[in-house]
Amino acid sequence: MLSYSRISVSLALISLAACASSTDEPATDARRVDAVVAIDGAETDALVADGPEVDAPAIPDAAAAIDAAIDAATPIDAAIDAATPIDAATPIDAAIDAGTPIDAPNCTPGTTQLLVNPNFDATPIGTGWTQTLIDPMFEVITPAPMGLVPPSAPNLAWHGGIADGTDAIVQTITIPAGTTQLILRGQHVTGTQESATATMAYDTARVDLLTSANVVIENVLQQSNLTPTTDAFVPFTKTFAVAHAGETVRVRITSTNDFSLPSNFFFDSLALDAIVTCP
Repeated sequence: MLSYSRISVSLALISLAACASSTDEPATDARRVDAVVAIDGAETDALVADGPEVDAPAIPDAAAAIDAAIDAATPIDAAIDAATPIDAATPIDAAIDAGTPIDAPNCTPGTTQLLVNPNFDATPIGTGWTQTLIDPMFEVITPAPMGLVPPSAPNLAWHGGIADGTDAIVQTITIPAGTTQLILRGQHVTGTQESATATMAYDTARVDLLTSANVVIENVLQQSNLTPTTDAFVPFTKTFAVAHAGETVRVRITSTNDFSLPSNFFFDSLALDAIVTCP
C-alpha cells in the first residue's frame, strides 16, 4: 500500500483540496557633664579671736572635686565606645548580601514541548515549518494519502514519493535556559517501490538536530528502501547527549530518492521536549 508514488495520487489530493476549500497582555554635646561641687555652707567666714590664731577649717579642694566628676564620665565614654556591636552588624549585612534566592531569575521546572505545529495540522498548512520541495506541485506537509490513517489527522509530512530529488522540512527553536534534558519523539512509516531483494539504499530519509548554521549535531533516525515498515506508524524517541540549554537549534527531516522506483517516508506527531530543572 505504501509503494505508490505521489504523482499517482495527485489527482486525489487535488480533489480533496477542492472539497476542503469549499468548507472552509549648634549641636548638643552628647557627653556633656554638669559638675556640681557641694561645699558645706554657702560661705565660710574667717573668725579671728583674741587668742591664739585659729586655723580656718579646711576647704575641700574644688579642683580635685571637678577632676573627680570628669573622671566619673568614663562609664559614659565607655558606653559610647561600646557601640561596636551596632557597627559590627555583620550578621545583618550577611543576611542582606545572601539574597541570592530572591535575586535569582524565575524558573519553572517541568517539561515544555517546543515545536510549533508538531502534528502538521495547524492552519494555514505548513505553519511553523520551512519546506524544500522536490516538485513545486507537491508540498511536503500535506493531507494524508487515501488508505494511510495517521495517528494525527488530517495532515502529515510526506517525504519522497517522487523519483530523482531531495526534499526537507526545517524548524528553528531556542532551547530554554535551565534545560537539563532534550528529547525528540514522533511517528514514522516507510514504503518503497524498490525490490525487496535490493541490497543498496537507493532512497533515504533522516531526522537530525542541527546548529543554527545547519551543521548536524546528532542524528535521530535514518530510514531507506532497506527498512520498510508495515502500514502502521512506528514511534521513535531520541534523548540528545547534550541539552543545549539557551542555544538556538534546528530540527530537520529530509529525504532523497534516486532516478527510479521512489520510496515514501511519512512522519507525524512530533514533539521536542525540554525538561527544565531549577537550581
